[in-house]
Amino acid sequence: MNTRQILIGTLGSLAMLAGCTGNSLNTVPVSGKVTYQGQPVEGATVSFVGEGELKTAVAITKADGSYQLMTLDSKGAMPGSYPVVVTKTELPPAAALSMDDAAKMAGKAPPQLKRLLPTKYGDQRTTPLKLEVKAGQTNVHDLPLAD
Repeated sequence: MNTRQILIGTLGSLAMLAGCTGNSLNTVPVSGKVTYQGQPVEGATVSFVGEGELKTAVAITKADGSYQLMTLDSKGAMPGSYPVVVTKTELPPAAALSMDDAAKMAGKAPPQLKRLLPTKYGDQRTTPLKLEVKAGQTNVHDLPLAD
């Protein structure tokens, strides 16, 4: 082989590799804003729960309540229908223990997380949020939560 043939072969291989590094899950952009009682929710976990062939897509909301879904390492979600789960929890103040206090608690039940959003949104079986992600477009799904 001469240098020209090696160069052409190398360039062809690189072009094929570049084509393979695309979005193998065929996700489309999905974003929106989570509000509870009209206020933006920061630090909530938004999950579009995949069923069947669909992979679950997840995001954490920003200070303004906005989110952008990710599926594994791909931006967005796969087209399809999803139950949507939204959760936000915090540890009770007593959970911030010193090392000595933590050692005394060894073997005892851990402190319970405090749910900051209604529980109906925290389970894919009870959530009233059922959304469709459509192919070929940017999907904006605002999530106004209520009691």
